[in-house]
Amino acid sequence: MHPGTSTAVAPRSVRTVTTLVPECGTNVSSPTIEWSLARACTVHVGWVVPEVIPTSTRAVTAWASTTWKLTSSDWTFGVACTNVAQASQPSATSATTTTPATVTGRRHAGGAAYRSVRVGSTTSMVPPRLTPMSLDPAGSPSRPGTGLRLMHVHAHPDDESSKGAATTAKYVAEGVDVHVVTCTGGERGSILNPKMNRPDIAANITEVRRQEMERARDILGIRQDWLGFVDSGWPEGDPPPPLPEGCFALVPLEEATERLVRLMRDFRPHVVTTYDEKGGYPHPDHIRCHQVTLPAFDAAGDPERFPEAGPPWQPLKLYYHHGWSYAKIKATHDAMLEHGLESPYAERLEKWDRDESWDKRLTTRVPCAEYFGVRDQALLAHATQIDPDGHWFAVPREIQQQVWPTEDYELVKSHVETELPEDDLFAGVRVADRAPA
Repeated sequence: MHPGTSTAVAPRSVRTVTTLVPECGTNVSSPTIEWSLARACTVHVGWVVPEVIPTSTRAVTAWASTTWKLTSSDWTFGVACTNVAQASQPSATSATTTTPATVTGRRHAGGAAYRSVRVGSTTSMVPPRLTPMSLDPAGSPSRPGTGLRLMHVHAHPDDESSKGAATTAKYVAEGVDVHVVTCTGGERGSILNPKMNRPDIAANITEVRRQEMERARDILGIRQDWLGFVDSGWPEGDPPPPLPEGCFALVPLEEATERLVRLMRDFRPHVVTTYDEKGGYPHPDHIRCHQVTLPAFDAAGDPERFPEAGPPWQPLKLYYHHGWSYAKIKATHDAMLEHGLESPYAERLEKWDRDESWDKRLTTRVPCAEYFGVRDQALLAHATQIDPDGHWFAVPREIQQQVWPTEDYELVKSHVETELPEDDLFAGVRVADRAPA
């Protein structure tokens, strides 16, 4: 049964098994986590009886396993396995078959960011203990972002994982409190993964996408709120049809702005990110997200605007995401060809109408290559939107890390002094006085 509930868990096959990584150099037996139900946990090693402390009533952790067929020797976010036949367990049990793993590296991004795990030959196994990520100690020198707050404003579930997710993981690992605002539920989004294009998924797409968002949220280690509006959909046709009544893009700007101001005043971010005036791409909800975030950024600190939305709080910096510049696409394309691989960007580059003035708007490059694996896991959590065999994973991660090890932004507004170019969204903020959380 789900911990804390009376709902029985139906047996199911687990196709991917993930091992969360303990301290470096420790030999452990690998617990298995059924990620369609589990929430993020971290592993602390000690000679204790295995204990599961769920982070939500949806969490189910199973330790029993059968035969594991390892598929890689260097993984991000744990040990990936295939051909695992296992039923979800109502409670933690002793492992019936275990595989020892030697941890050679660790990265923690709050929701779980781990890398460089290899299978060891030792038979020494220490029973791990699972505890919630939120219990990871804060305030240590290794977490220099403690006390800082970052808010991303996105249009749909999956945008937080496809835009700036490695940056998010980096800052969460440093102790920054990161909050994602999702403006719509993605109800009208197409199912882009053919493996998930089934009638039962389509019939329950709203709940499915909310569950996907929960998993991505836990992987990234973030807070997340729904702004509460309905997806506008992508208008197709020539000319495009009218947008559906009541959708986010047609909601009065003042109404949507007030909701976002309320969240800003409650969370009190130092830095806010969103899309540029083109929406990153011209989806009506992305453009509306831009149109809402700009006035909300200013209104949040104005006591005369939306006085019922809480005490005023002025965020200090506002950024636009710059995810896919010409320079980045071209460099990645060239690297793929140099390695004798087929580039997924050849046709796109041929049709690219380059605007060099647009490229020059980039002001800030955040180094975060070691968190690309966390980004990928967060993307995969959105199974209806991300095809694991599709273009998102066409470029090997090693090439991405070598060619373009940053995520890029444009600084739009700043109430603190900073020098351009930057490599930190909190440049200027870290030295400013910070109000207590």
